[in-house]
Amino acid sequence: MAEDVVKEQEQVESSFVENESEGLETACYRKCHGQFCLTSTQNHFQHEISLDYSPFQDALTNYPSTTYTKIESLLKLDHSIDRIRNLIKNKHITCVDLALFYLKRVQMTNDFYKIIIELNPHLLTEAQQLDKEFNENQINHKLLFGCVAGIKGCLILGRTNLSEWAYSVTENAPSGFSAVGGQCLHPDDIHEDVSGSSSGSAAGIKLNLFTFSIGTETQGSLLSPAMNVRNVCTLKPSLGTWPNQDIIPINYDQDTCGPMTRNIKDVELLHKIASGIKYNAEDDSRSLRVGYLGQSQDGIVLLQTLSALLPSTTLIDLNKDLSLVSPMTNVMNTANLCDVSFLDFLCYALARDVPLYLSSHASSYSHQTLASIIEWNKSHPQYIPYGQSLFIRAIESPITQEMYDKYKQTLQEAFEKFTDLLKSKYSLDCLITIGNDDYFSCTTACGIPRANLTLDYYIPDHKQINIVVAGFSTNDDLVILRLLQRLEKANLQAGRIDTRTSFQKYIQQPLRGAYQNGCSIL
Repeated sequence: MAEDVVKEQEQVESSFVENESEGLETACYRKCHGQFCLTSTQNHFQHEISLDYSPFQDALTNYPSTTYTKIESLLKLDHSIDRIRNLIKNKHITCVDLALFYLKRVQMTNDFYKIIIELNPHLLTEAQQLDKEFNENQINHKLLFGCVAGIKGCLILGRTNLSEWAYSVTENAPSGFSAVGGQCLHPDDIHEDVSGSSSGSAAGIKLNLFTFSIGTETQGSLLSPAMNVRNVCTLKPSLGTWPNQDIIPINYDQDTCGPMTRNIKDVELLHKIASGIKYNAEDDSRSLRVGYLGQSQDGIVLLQTLSALLPSTTLIDLNKDLSLVSPMTNVMNTANLCDVSFLDFLCYALARDVPLYLSSHASSYSHQTLASIIEWNKSHPQYIPYGQSLFIRAIESPITQEMYDKYKQTLQEAFEKFTDLLKSKYSLDCLITIGNDDYFSCTTACGIPRANLTLDYYIPDHKQINIVVAGFSTNDDLVILRLLQRLEKANLQAGRIDTRTSFQKYIQQPLRGAYQNGCSIL
């Protein structure tokens, strides 16, 4: 009876919800107790902070629509870093033109999709300076000049939205929600999970709000949104190869940042710049032996089709090898070997490492412990509508440093045994997993690299298949990127049909199921 009363009250409060399905709009509204509104035309959290366009208002007002249309057309089939560099180098566009193009797109989309939470007020001034330096022949040698990034780059557009605190506040919130930015939505379908925690970094690539973006990962926060959004490439680099000094931690033993782009070549370029790795021509022709696992029959058929087009690459189907089941299970379920769950492992690190970060940034934060943040949240519950169950679990964690170390050591040993078996039995260099499950996200504690790619499959209908490539040891980054570049080229060579549409046409399509007709945003 009481349940019926609650349901009746919810129906009155949430009259804008057309049905009582477990769609994103219903779930968000119920858990936020009316602070949240999401319909097919409106997306608003009561306490979110709106973007400040005032530094660009005059420039945006006077920005010619012909310039916008020109840049949209120039980037329609190729939105790569090389393409943008060449357009600027050959004076087809300026850095200011490009910055305003992205700002215009943010202005057109962000109020609904909630991709960006803060804009760089100096963006146009910095773009003007780059144009001046370019005209004076001062920056031809810079690999990223003119590019506009979601967080880091030659021109910083701003900060992207994310699952707040890298989804370490609570398990009850939908991915992509933050009190400051509101609810980041999937670019293709508001009912689909955008995933996270680097939600805005992935969704913004899909909506062409910047040239590339930088996200962060503790466990899956780069790979998962890139795979869910589709047609977004990312690399979770080997731990320590990218600078990570100012990442607010969940676990210093795992946290890293990484790039998000539209193609693997750009991922590799950004990785080489950030890590300082030098180009080696021998990497391009290196022979690779690669195993693959996964339950997607379409994915298996696609890989087998592409294998004939892969230079210096041998693909080996591991799905029928029963000897791999036990060692693989030990990697994916380490808790069974040491009585510590992966969630408790991370919660312990959260309670340990957040105070270290806060104390090292004492001038920026008044709170120095996770406990004090929890108390502040209790005093301001409107900013944590989904609660803070993981914060509380972290400070109440029964895990000790000894138990933490044992879990990490057990996971590393299990992964080494698994990869040693693959290398001794098949002489493999890396491993592909097929489908939407990132089987080895738990191995972030081992520091190994992983990267993803969305493949297009057109026989008989258009399907998109995610693959993830995992290295076997740290610094295997270029090995897995080389493989993905070969797969990307083979997928194009095999007859990938280009059905991409202009942004204007895209936003006129229904929000649900944009991919049903094989359409993708540029």
